[in-house]
Amino acid sequence: MHLISRLGLRIAALSLKFALTVVIARALGLAAVGDYGLALAVSVVASKLLGLGFSTEINRRLSLANSRDSVLEAYRLLFVFGGFYAAIAAIMTLLEVGGILDGFWHVRPAIVWGVTLVALSEHAGLEANSWIFSMHRPHLGAVLLFVRSGAWAAIAIAGLITKVIDSVELILLLWGVTNVLVVAVVIRILVDARRQSSGPISAGEPARLGKMRSLWIGGAPFFVATTALSCLQYSERFIAGMVVSSVALGSYVFCWSISNAIQTIAYATVVVTSGPRMVRALDVSYEAFRTELRRSVFASLGLSVFGAAALLLAWRFIFRIAHQADGANEFAILGVLLLSFVFRSIADIYWGGAIALRLGKQVAVLVSLVMLLVFAAGWMLVTRFGILGAAWAHLLSSVGIFVLLLWQVGHAVEGYRRDATTIKERHAS
Repeated sequence: MHLISRLGLRIAALSLKFALTVVIARALGLAAVGDYGLALAVSVVASKLLGLGFSTEINRRLSLANSRDSVLEAYRLLFVFGGFYAAIAAIMTLLEVGGILDGFWHVRPAIVWGVTLVALSEHAGLEANSWIFSMHRPHLGAVLLFVRSGAWAAIAIAGLITKVIDSVELILLLWGVTNVLVVAVVIRILVDARRQSSGPISAGEPARLGKMRSLWIGGAPFFVATTALSCLQYSERFIAGMVVSSVALGSYVFCWSISNAIQTIAYATVVVTSGPRMVRALDVSYEAFRTELRRSVFASLGLSVFGAAALLLAWRFIFRIAHQADGANEFAILGVLLLSFVFRSIADIYWGGAIALRLGKQVAVLVSLVMLLVFAAGWMLVTRFGILGAAWAHLLSSVGIFVLLLWQVGHAVEGYRRDATTIKERHAS
């Protein structure tokens, strides 16, 4: 039942974000759509990069059965992020005072500040929201995710229709304030969780600086791997931008955006809860971990395949609504990308398994190698086959990521099994 409710909230949020783009175009014009699109793009990159290497490890620790001290670490981490945000704001202020923003950006300084607010607040909201999922409160996490990704868009749409909102700056402000409110809710939850914890902190626990250092060391390899994965998500698009026409690239981006919906829905309904469950299951036994991993893989696979099939059935209608060409080439590109994102949806589960097993260093090295290989293969495919080659390059990277994560997680689980068997045999003798 909770899975269905999370699915419904995510679909509603995606629909509202799509509707907001249409309403902005009608009410404010295409220039405003461009400014809004800039905020979207920057927020995606910021959400990956501003974690500073802490994100993965703090979520793993919060997922453990005994996560009392990790709650305090998360609370402290918000101040670390806040200091970093303040430093970015100070640099931006110096750039504006020096007139550099006017010469460097092709948009108004107010838009630059709006995009900055969205980028920083979106990262803070994402971090705080993920902590709620990691603390095994999926329903509250899903509600907060809907507020961050859908509810504010509904308010913006109402404001544009009634003309209460008459600029893209106000839309960006509303987006940023919504994220700030979500962070405030999570801070309250962290404070309450800390107060409800019983027992004093052990006298032998590491100093605060040492704990933050261990948190960073545990998460830094995954930070490197996440950065590489982000590059792989968009690499073929950047290559195509240097080879094909802007019209052809726009057609590819349209197909990509439709196909990406299945990974987005699978992530919001299955992945965000499966990762914390696998961490806690591994704390019990490797058998429990394997059971949870298998269940999550099948859930993500079923949901993504169903979504891909539904999009294939409705593809011509979607393309015609958007006034896009709906020929055989577009269908082939969409089909390849849908298959690619099915692999990505399953790989997301194994990524959660790799986090639970603390395979950061191995995954970082292998993902970086895959990135180099895909860049080379992607260039050849795009230059020879155009945007269809770009789709094949995306599929190649998805399969590569899936295979390496499957191999690494499977190898680690087998190691756990052998160690457990050896211990049992020693006890028996």
